[in-house]
Amino acid sequence: MKLCIFSDIHGNAYAFEKIIASMKKEKPDRYIFCGDICGYYYNQNKIIDSLYHLKNFIGVLGNHDKLFLDMFNGLGSEKDYVMKYGNSNRLLFDKITDKNLGFLQELKEQEILNIENNKIAIFHGSPWNALNDYVYPDSPLERFAEYEYDFIFLGNTHYPMDRQINGLRIINPGSCGQPRDSYLPSYAVLDLESRKTKIIRVNYNCEALISEIQGNNEKNRYLIDILLRGKPGRI
Repeated sequence: MKLCIFSDIHGNAYAFEKIIASMKKEKPDRYIFCGDICGYYYNQNKIIDSLYHLKNFIGVLGNHDKLFLDMFNGLGSEKDYVMKYGNSNRLLFDKITDKNLGFLQELKEQEILNIENNKIAIFHGSPWNALNDYVYPDSPLERFAEYEYDFIFLGNTHYPMDRQINGLRIINPGSCGQPRDSYLPSYAVLDLESRKTKIIRVNYNCEALISEIQGNNEKNRYLIDILLRGKPGRI
């Protein structure tokens, strides 16, 4: 049984198209998504349309997905969000389709699966704070010792991770849309029989996304700078 695990797309369809193509070559039995379709960039409708066509897909809600849904329902400050994260959610308000809004609304904050006698939990953040926690590659893991799972899949940090405590494997596939350890987006492949995990990275047309960011008159330079982190020839 092979699982493709991915997370934190953040509206970056340029990268996600490459991720989807790469994942399909792996011929996984399940696609598992750890949250955050929304936030930062602009092509959520296209991304959700792609997710609809993945067989044996299961996903959870991310913190930016929740922020979008809250703001769509009149909660939270649109001005504060735009200042911190850019125009993505504001633009999505006007163009999200009813079908894709329903897709986001149906995502849960956590999923618990049993696959081939493996108990697997999926969260965006952590088991104790499903949406907003951050478990980094160097975070202490002692708190995980109380959870009786074989695997926990997480997102949110945008850093890939594969760690273990007391027989529990904690895997973060990194980010499909805004990696922070490299300029190359990533996902994870887990073979449940061999217990082996690999992180796969893809290249994509980053310059096309940067042009789109500039076309949306973003004031926050971070939206571009983070895409270029670690890129050869860039400071």
